[in-house]
Amino acid sequence: MKTITKIQVTIAIAAFVAAVGFGIAGFMVPPPGQIHESVLYLVAQFLLLTASIFGVGAMFANNKLKNNNYVQRKETTE
Repeated sequence: MKTITKIQVTIAIAAFVAAVGFGIAGFMVPPPGQIHESVLYLVAQFLLLTASIFGVGAMFANNKLKNNNYVQRKETTE
């Protein structure tokens, strides 16, 4: 696995763990059972970061696969 891919996966996992941690902590601090909107915003940002990292990676992998298939078809027809 490339170094940049390792970094992206590490950041995405860390952001997801942080989102879950802040979400749980948001319910534990006073007043119990209520979560402040700033915590919700922070959790949403972490989850958005995670989704964007994995989504961009999937998009590039999909485009690379399409390009490889296109090149293979061109080579076989020529």
